[in-house]
Amino acid sequence: MLLRLFTLLILFSFISFSSCAPEKKQKKKSNVEQVADESPKKKAKKKKAAEKNDSSGATPEQLAKAKEIIANVGAKDLEGIDAKKKFKTFCATCHGFTGDLNVNGAKDLTISKISLEESVAQVYHGKGLMTPFKGILKDAEIVAVAKWIETLRK
Repeated sequence: MLLRLFTLLILFSFISFSSCAPEKKQKKKSNVEQVADESPKKKAKKKKAAEKNDSSGATPEQLAKAKEIIANVGAKDLEGIDAKKKFKTFCATCHGFTGDLNVNGAKDLTISKISLEESVAQVYHGKGLMTPFKGILKDAEIVAVAKWIETLRK
């Protein structure tokens, strides 16, 4: 009787442990193998994303809105705006006072190559974690800040 009980206990333990055994891991492909497996569609998508990284990533609609904002803001509208103060108040938390802090994925504005339209679109609509400032800043303030950002470039 004791032998049967012992045998059952061993058998039960074996079944329990074998069902909990980790599965064999699939061999991870090397970077070369991963690239070789990519479809032409996927390769084109990656290339497009890399090209987009050099631009603001603004959509045509966002750029059209930015051009409209710039066209509607005159020099007289910009006169009374302290763009540097607005930048320090709203942008310095992530970009830093000199534009190169890079917190929370913020881009280094000192090396930015985007146009004024792209900059206005990005400030107005936001991007990624960046807050969209439409409704927070007036259109003239957005243009003033975007123009002031251009002075940070090296």
